[in-house]
Amino acid sequence: MDLTLAPFRESLEQLLHSPDLPRLHAGVQRLAQALGFEHFIYALRVPEHFAQSSVLLVDGYPPGWTGHYMAQALHVHDPVLRYCSRSILPVLWHQLPGEGMGPAAARVMGEAAEHGLRTGLSVPLHTPHGEVGILSGTVSRVGAGARADMAQVQAHAHLLASHVHEAMRRLAPMPLTRPTLSPREQQCLRWAADGKTSWEISCLLHISERTANFHLQAIAQKLGVFSRQHAIARALLLGLIQPSPF
Repeated sequence: MDLTLAPFRESLEQLLHSPDLPRLHAGVQRLAQALGFEHFIYALRVPEHFAQSSVLLVDGYPPGWTGHYMAQALHVHDPVLRYCSRSILPVLWHQLPGEGMGPAAARVMGEAAEHGLRTGLSVPLHTPHGEVGILSGTVSRVGAGARADMAQVQAHAHLLASHVHEAMRRLAPMPLTRPTLSPREQQCLRWAADGKTSWEISCLLHISERTANFHLQAIAQKLGVFSRQHAIARALLLGLIQPSPF
């Protein structure tokens, strides 16, 4: 495959319009192999509650590894997941920050290597909906040559991650339906998140205190919660409110 920008973008556009999940998987596998990856995975963590998330996968890892990873709860000490949860930049596995590589993290990477995942690149993706996606591509080779190959395709992998995410959100059943907040409801909730009382919100928005309370009660009903604090926490979790951009 021609990996110059224009042909690669055409392949990504085709991927974006995959008609179903099996063909999305096949398309990602073809592009991952073109980038030199032997194995790949795209994992999308969709928050439902602060104590619970769902994970959607396009899994091209070796048979048995993903099941083992989940069964042994290796995510608790996975340094790749730790990095990607906190950063927006791609990372080569051999350049993972040292503070995340204690004995437990080293054990996770050692078990991955035993399954053929020895040299890798991971691309984090954070969405306005509060989701975190990670595209990882790996090879079983080690050494300077394998690391250089990973470094060379970082930009392509970053583009691939974005397109896989959009295709997956269109095709995969989302585990949680997000309610829609009106612009006024978002304004009220943002001010509430800043600690403003209903009276203060009414002054800031030039509405009555009763109207401010009406909007906050409507928000709680939409989110299925019973307190203002819980409404703020749930809206932040779901990406329904963010700080004003200007």
